[in-house]
Order: sequence, then C-alpha cells, then structure tokens
Amino acid sequence: MTSSYPAALPLLIGIVVAAVTAFGLVGYGFPAIGRGGPGAVARGGGALAGALAAVAYAWGLIALFLDESGTAQACQDANPALYGQVSGYSVSYLPPALDCRMSSGSSYAAAVPGFLTPVMTVSAVIAVTLALIAVVEHRRTTTPQHPGKRST
Repeated sequence: MTSSYPAALPLLIGIVVAAVTAFGLVGYGFPAIGRGGPGAVARGGGALAGALAAVAYAWGLIALFLDESGTAQACQDANPALYGQVSGYSVSYLPPALDCRMSSGSSYAAAVPGFLTPVMTVSAVIAVTLALIAVVEHRRTTTPQHPGKRST
C-alpha cells in the first residue's frame, strides 16, 4: 500500500496563516460596516466573506492535521465496506482533502467534511464580488463629476 501522508509543518503553517487572516478580516469587516459611508457594506461584507473562507480552509487543514498519523484509520472510518480495497492515499492542501485511492482506480473522501470546499468556494466568490463592488463604489464617489479646466 503506497501512501502520501500530509506533512505536519505545512499544515500548521496553513492553519496559523488562515486563522490570522480570518481574525484580521473580521477585525476590519465589522468596523467598516459600522463606520458607514459609500461602499461600507460592500467593504465590510467582502471582508467577512473572506474571513468565512479562511475559517473553512483552516477547518479543513485542522481535520487533515488531526488525521496526520491515522490516515488508514480515517479511510476505514469513512467507508468500512470499501476499506479492504484501498491501495493508497492522496492529500490535497488546496482544497483540503484526503482521498483514499482504491485498486480499481476510483477513490473516496475521508477526514475532511465534504461541505467545506463549497463553503470556501462560495465565500471566496462573494468576497471578491463585494470587493469589486466596493472599488467601483469608491471610484464613483471620488471621481469629480465636472472636472475643471486648468489654465496656465
């Protein structure tokens, strides 16, 4: 049986970076909404959506980290009926995933909850969309409506 176990150091670094990012975005998002002004909801909402994506990513990495020493056990727990056919494991860090590969060529997911990837993806798309809306709103409100001509 071949394996590709997740490495603890990249997982720990990813968890710390995702957690710090989430806290920073939450710390920016709520005050941005509270200050009000043009584009405040888009700026704050984008930051909060980004924080949700970071939390979902950290959750997936934590699931991989907790399983780091028991990959075979995770595959057995995920699907006991298919565990006898497992020939190896593959790990993905983006999105976080542990796949149990079977000798038939197919695979099944283990360790990381299946809803995390859609949550990360949708949250990231919302965050980028709201950030673009905030940029457009900022440009719209800071661009002079009637630029004056300069005389020299």
